Amino acid sequence: MMRRRLTSSAVILLLLTLAACRARQPAPPATPPPAGSPLAQIQVGMTEIDVRKTLGEPTSSRDYITGKAFIPWYYGSDTARSAWTYAGQGEVVFSRNRYTGGLKVVRVIYDPSK
Repeated sequence: MMRRRLTSSAVILLLLTLAACRARQPAPPATPPPAGSPLAQIQVGMTEIDVRKTLGEPTSSRDYITGKAFIPWYYGSDTARSAWTYAGQGEVVFSRNRYTGGLKVVRVIYDPSK
């Protein structure tokens, strides 16, 4: 009886794990901005000041933490991100340095529908 419960519990846990893995959709590949777009001037590694000088203030922004924030004894700096959306252009994603608070561009996503 006990063995049957353990087996049933293991099967249920396996099915839930597979369902959770299947539900997660990969992020679509980032499309590089066309040459005439203002986003084409943004390069990986630029600071938030450089981006503001080039594109101006973002339409909206959101901050979020990365999975690295949950790794015990991880002392790297990429534990949080900030995504700035520019209406009609796309998004600039920054990595936030946990020690200095500074932002550096890690990805530029061209999406004129945003």
